[in-house]
Amino acid sequence: MSTRDELAGRTRADLLAAAKRLFGERGYLETKVTDIAAAAGRAVGSFYSHFRDKEQLLTVLRGELTEPPAPGDDTLRTHITACWTTLRTHRPTAIALLQSATAAAPASGRLRDELTTWTAPLRRHLENRRDRGEPLSGDPELVAAAVGLMLAGLNHALPTGDDRVPDVVTNLVLHGLAGPEQ
Repeated sequence: MSTRDELAGRTRADLLAAAKRLFGERGYLETKVTDIAAAAGRAVGSFYSHFRDKEQLLTVLRGELTEPPAPGDDTLRTHITACWTTLRTHRPTAIALLQSATAAAPASGRLRDELTTWTAPLRRHLENRRDRGEPLSGDPELVAAAVGLMLAGLNHALPTGDDRVPDVVTNLVLHGLAGPEQ
């Protein structure tokens, strides 16, 4: 790799790192391209040499997200915990994706598409439960999207991790507001 290629790679990496940091601090909507370039110590033109716009940068960051590994056991709590862990591990990107999708026109379906993508492992788990004849209150895709939106909202709202979230959300899904029968 040439020195020029190395410099371009470092610049791109610096821009992505700055974007993640700023998305985590300010959010996606409050972060401008000029802010990202400045935080990376680069000129705005450097940003546009690597990305068409902030949305394209977000698409690159989205590509860094990986689906949570298949849980060792197949419980709802394990799947919700895997989703929560992924959201917390990639919090700045997850916040940016949520804000970008929420800001899009409702008719675009972007928020639903994001939720469907984030919650695919949970949806598959719910479909398997349904296929085994276990009770399920609603369409697996819709239930998974509802859980995903709860988790994404909590990820945005809680600046520090909270290990109680998977248990609270699991109990809410399984038992509703009344909680488990005593």
